[in-house]
Amino acid sequence: MTDTGPFKALSLLMSVGVLVVAGCAIQLRGGENTSASPTAEQTKDVNRSELARCRTVSSEDAADYQHCQKVWAENRRQFFGRRDGAAAAVTGVTPAPKDQSRLPQGYPTAGVPREDKP
Repeated sequence: MTDTGPFKALSLLMSVGVLVVAGCAIQLRGGENTSASPTAEQTKDVNRSELARCRTVSSEDAADYQHCQKVWAENRRQFFGRRDGAAAAVTGVTPAPKDQSRLPQGYPTAGVPREDKP
């Protein structure tokens, strides 16, 4: 006959340990995101309803049209991820020059074909 007492105690200890670790992980994971999420969803719903209303606004409705231009600009800013809403060309940011090191060396450059060759 084998003694199962130590195995039962070890099994119980491991089960309690797993439950404690799972409880801590759930507590740490659910901290700040639960309160911030509904406000983000509410602003998305407001933006969607504003965008839907702005689809029917014409340029003759001056006040509504100006409001809708602001809503459209904010929607573009959120979509493209720009903080200031300005394009890179407007701010004077120039792109880095292209790296030419990967081009094959020693080949003639592709030019315009001559007229004498069909």
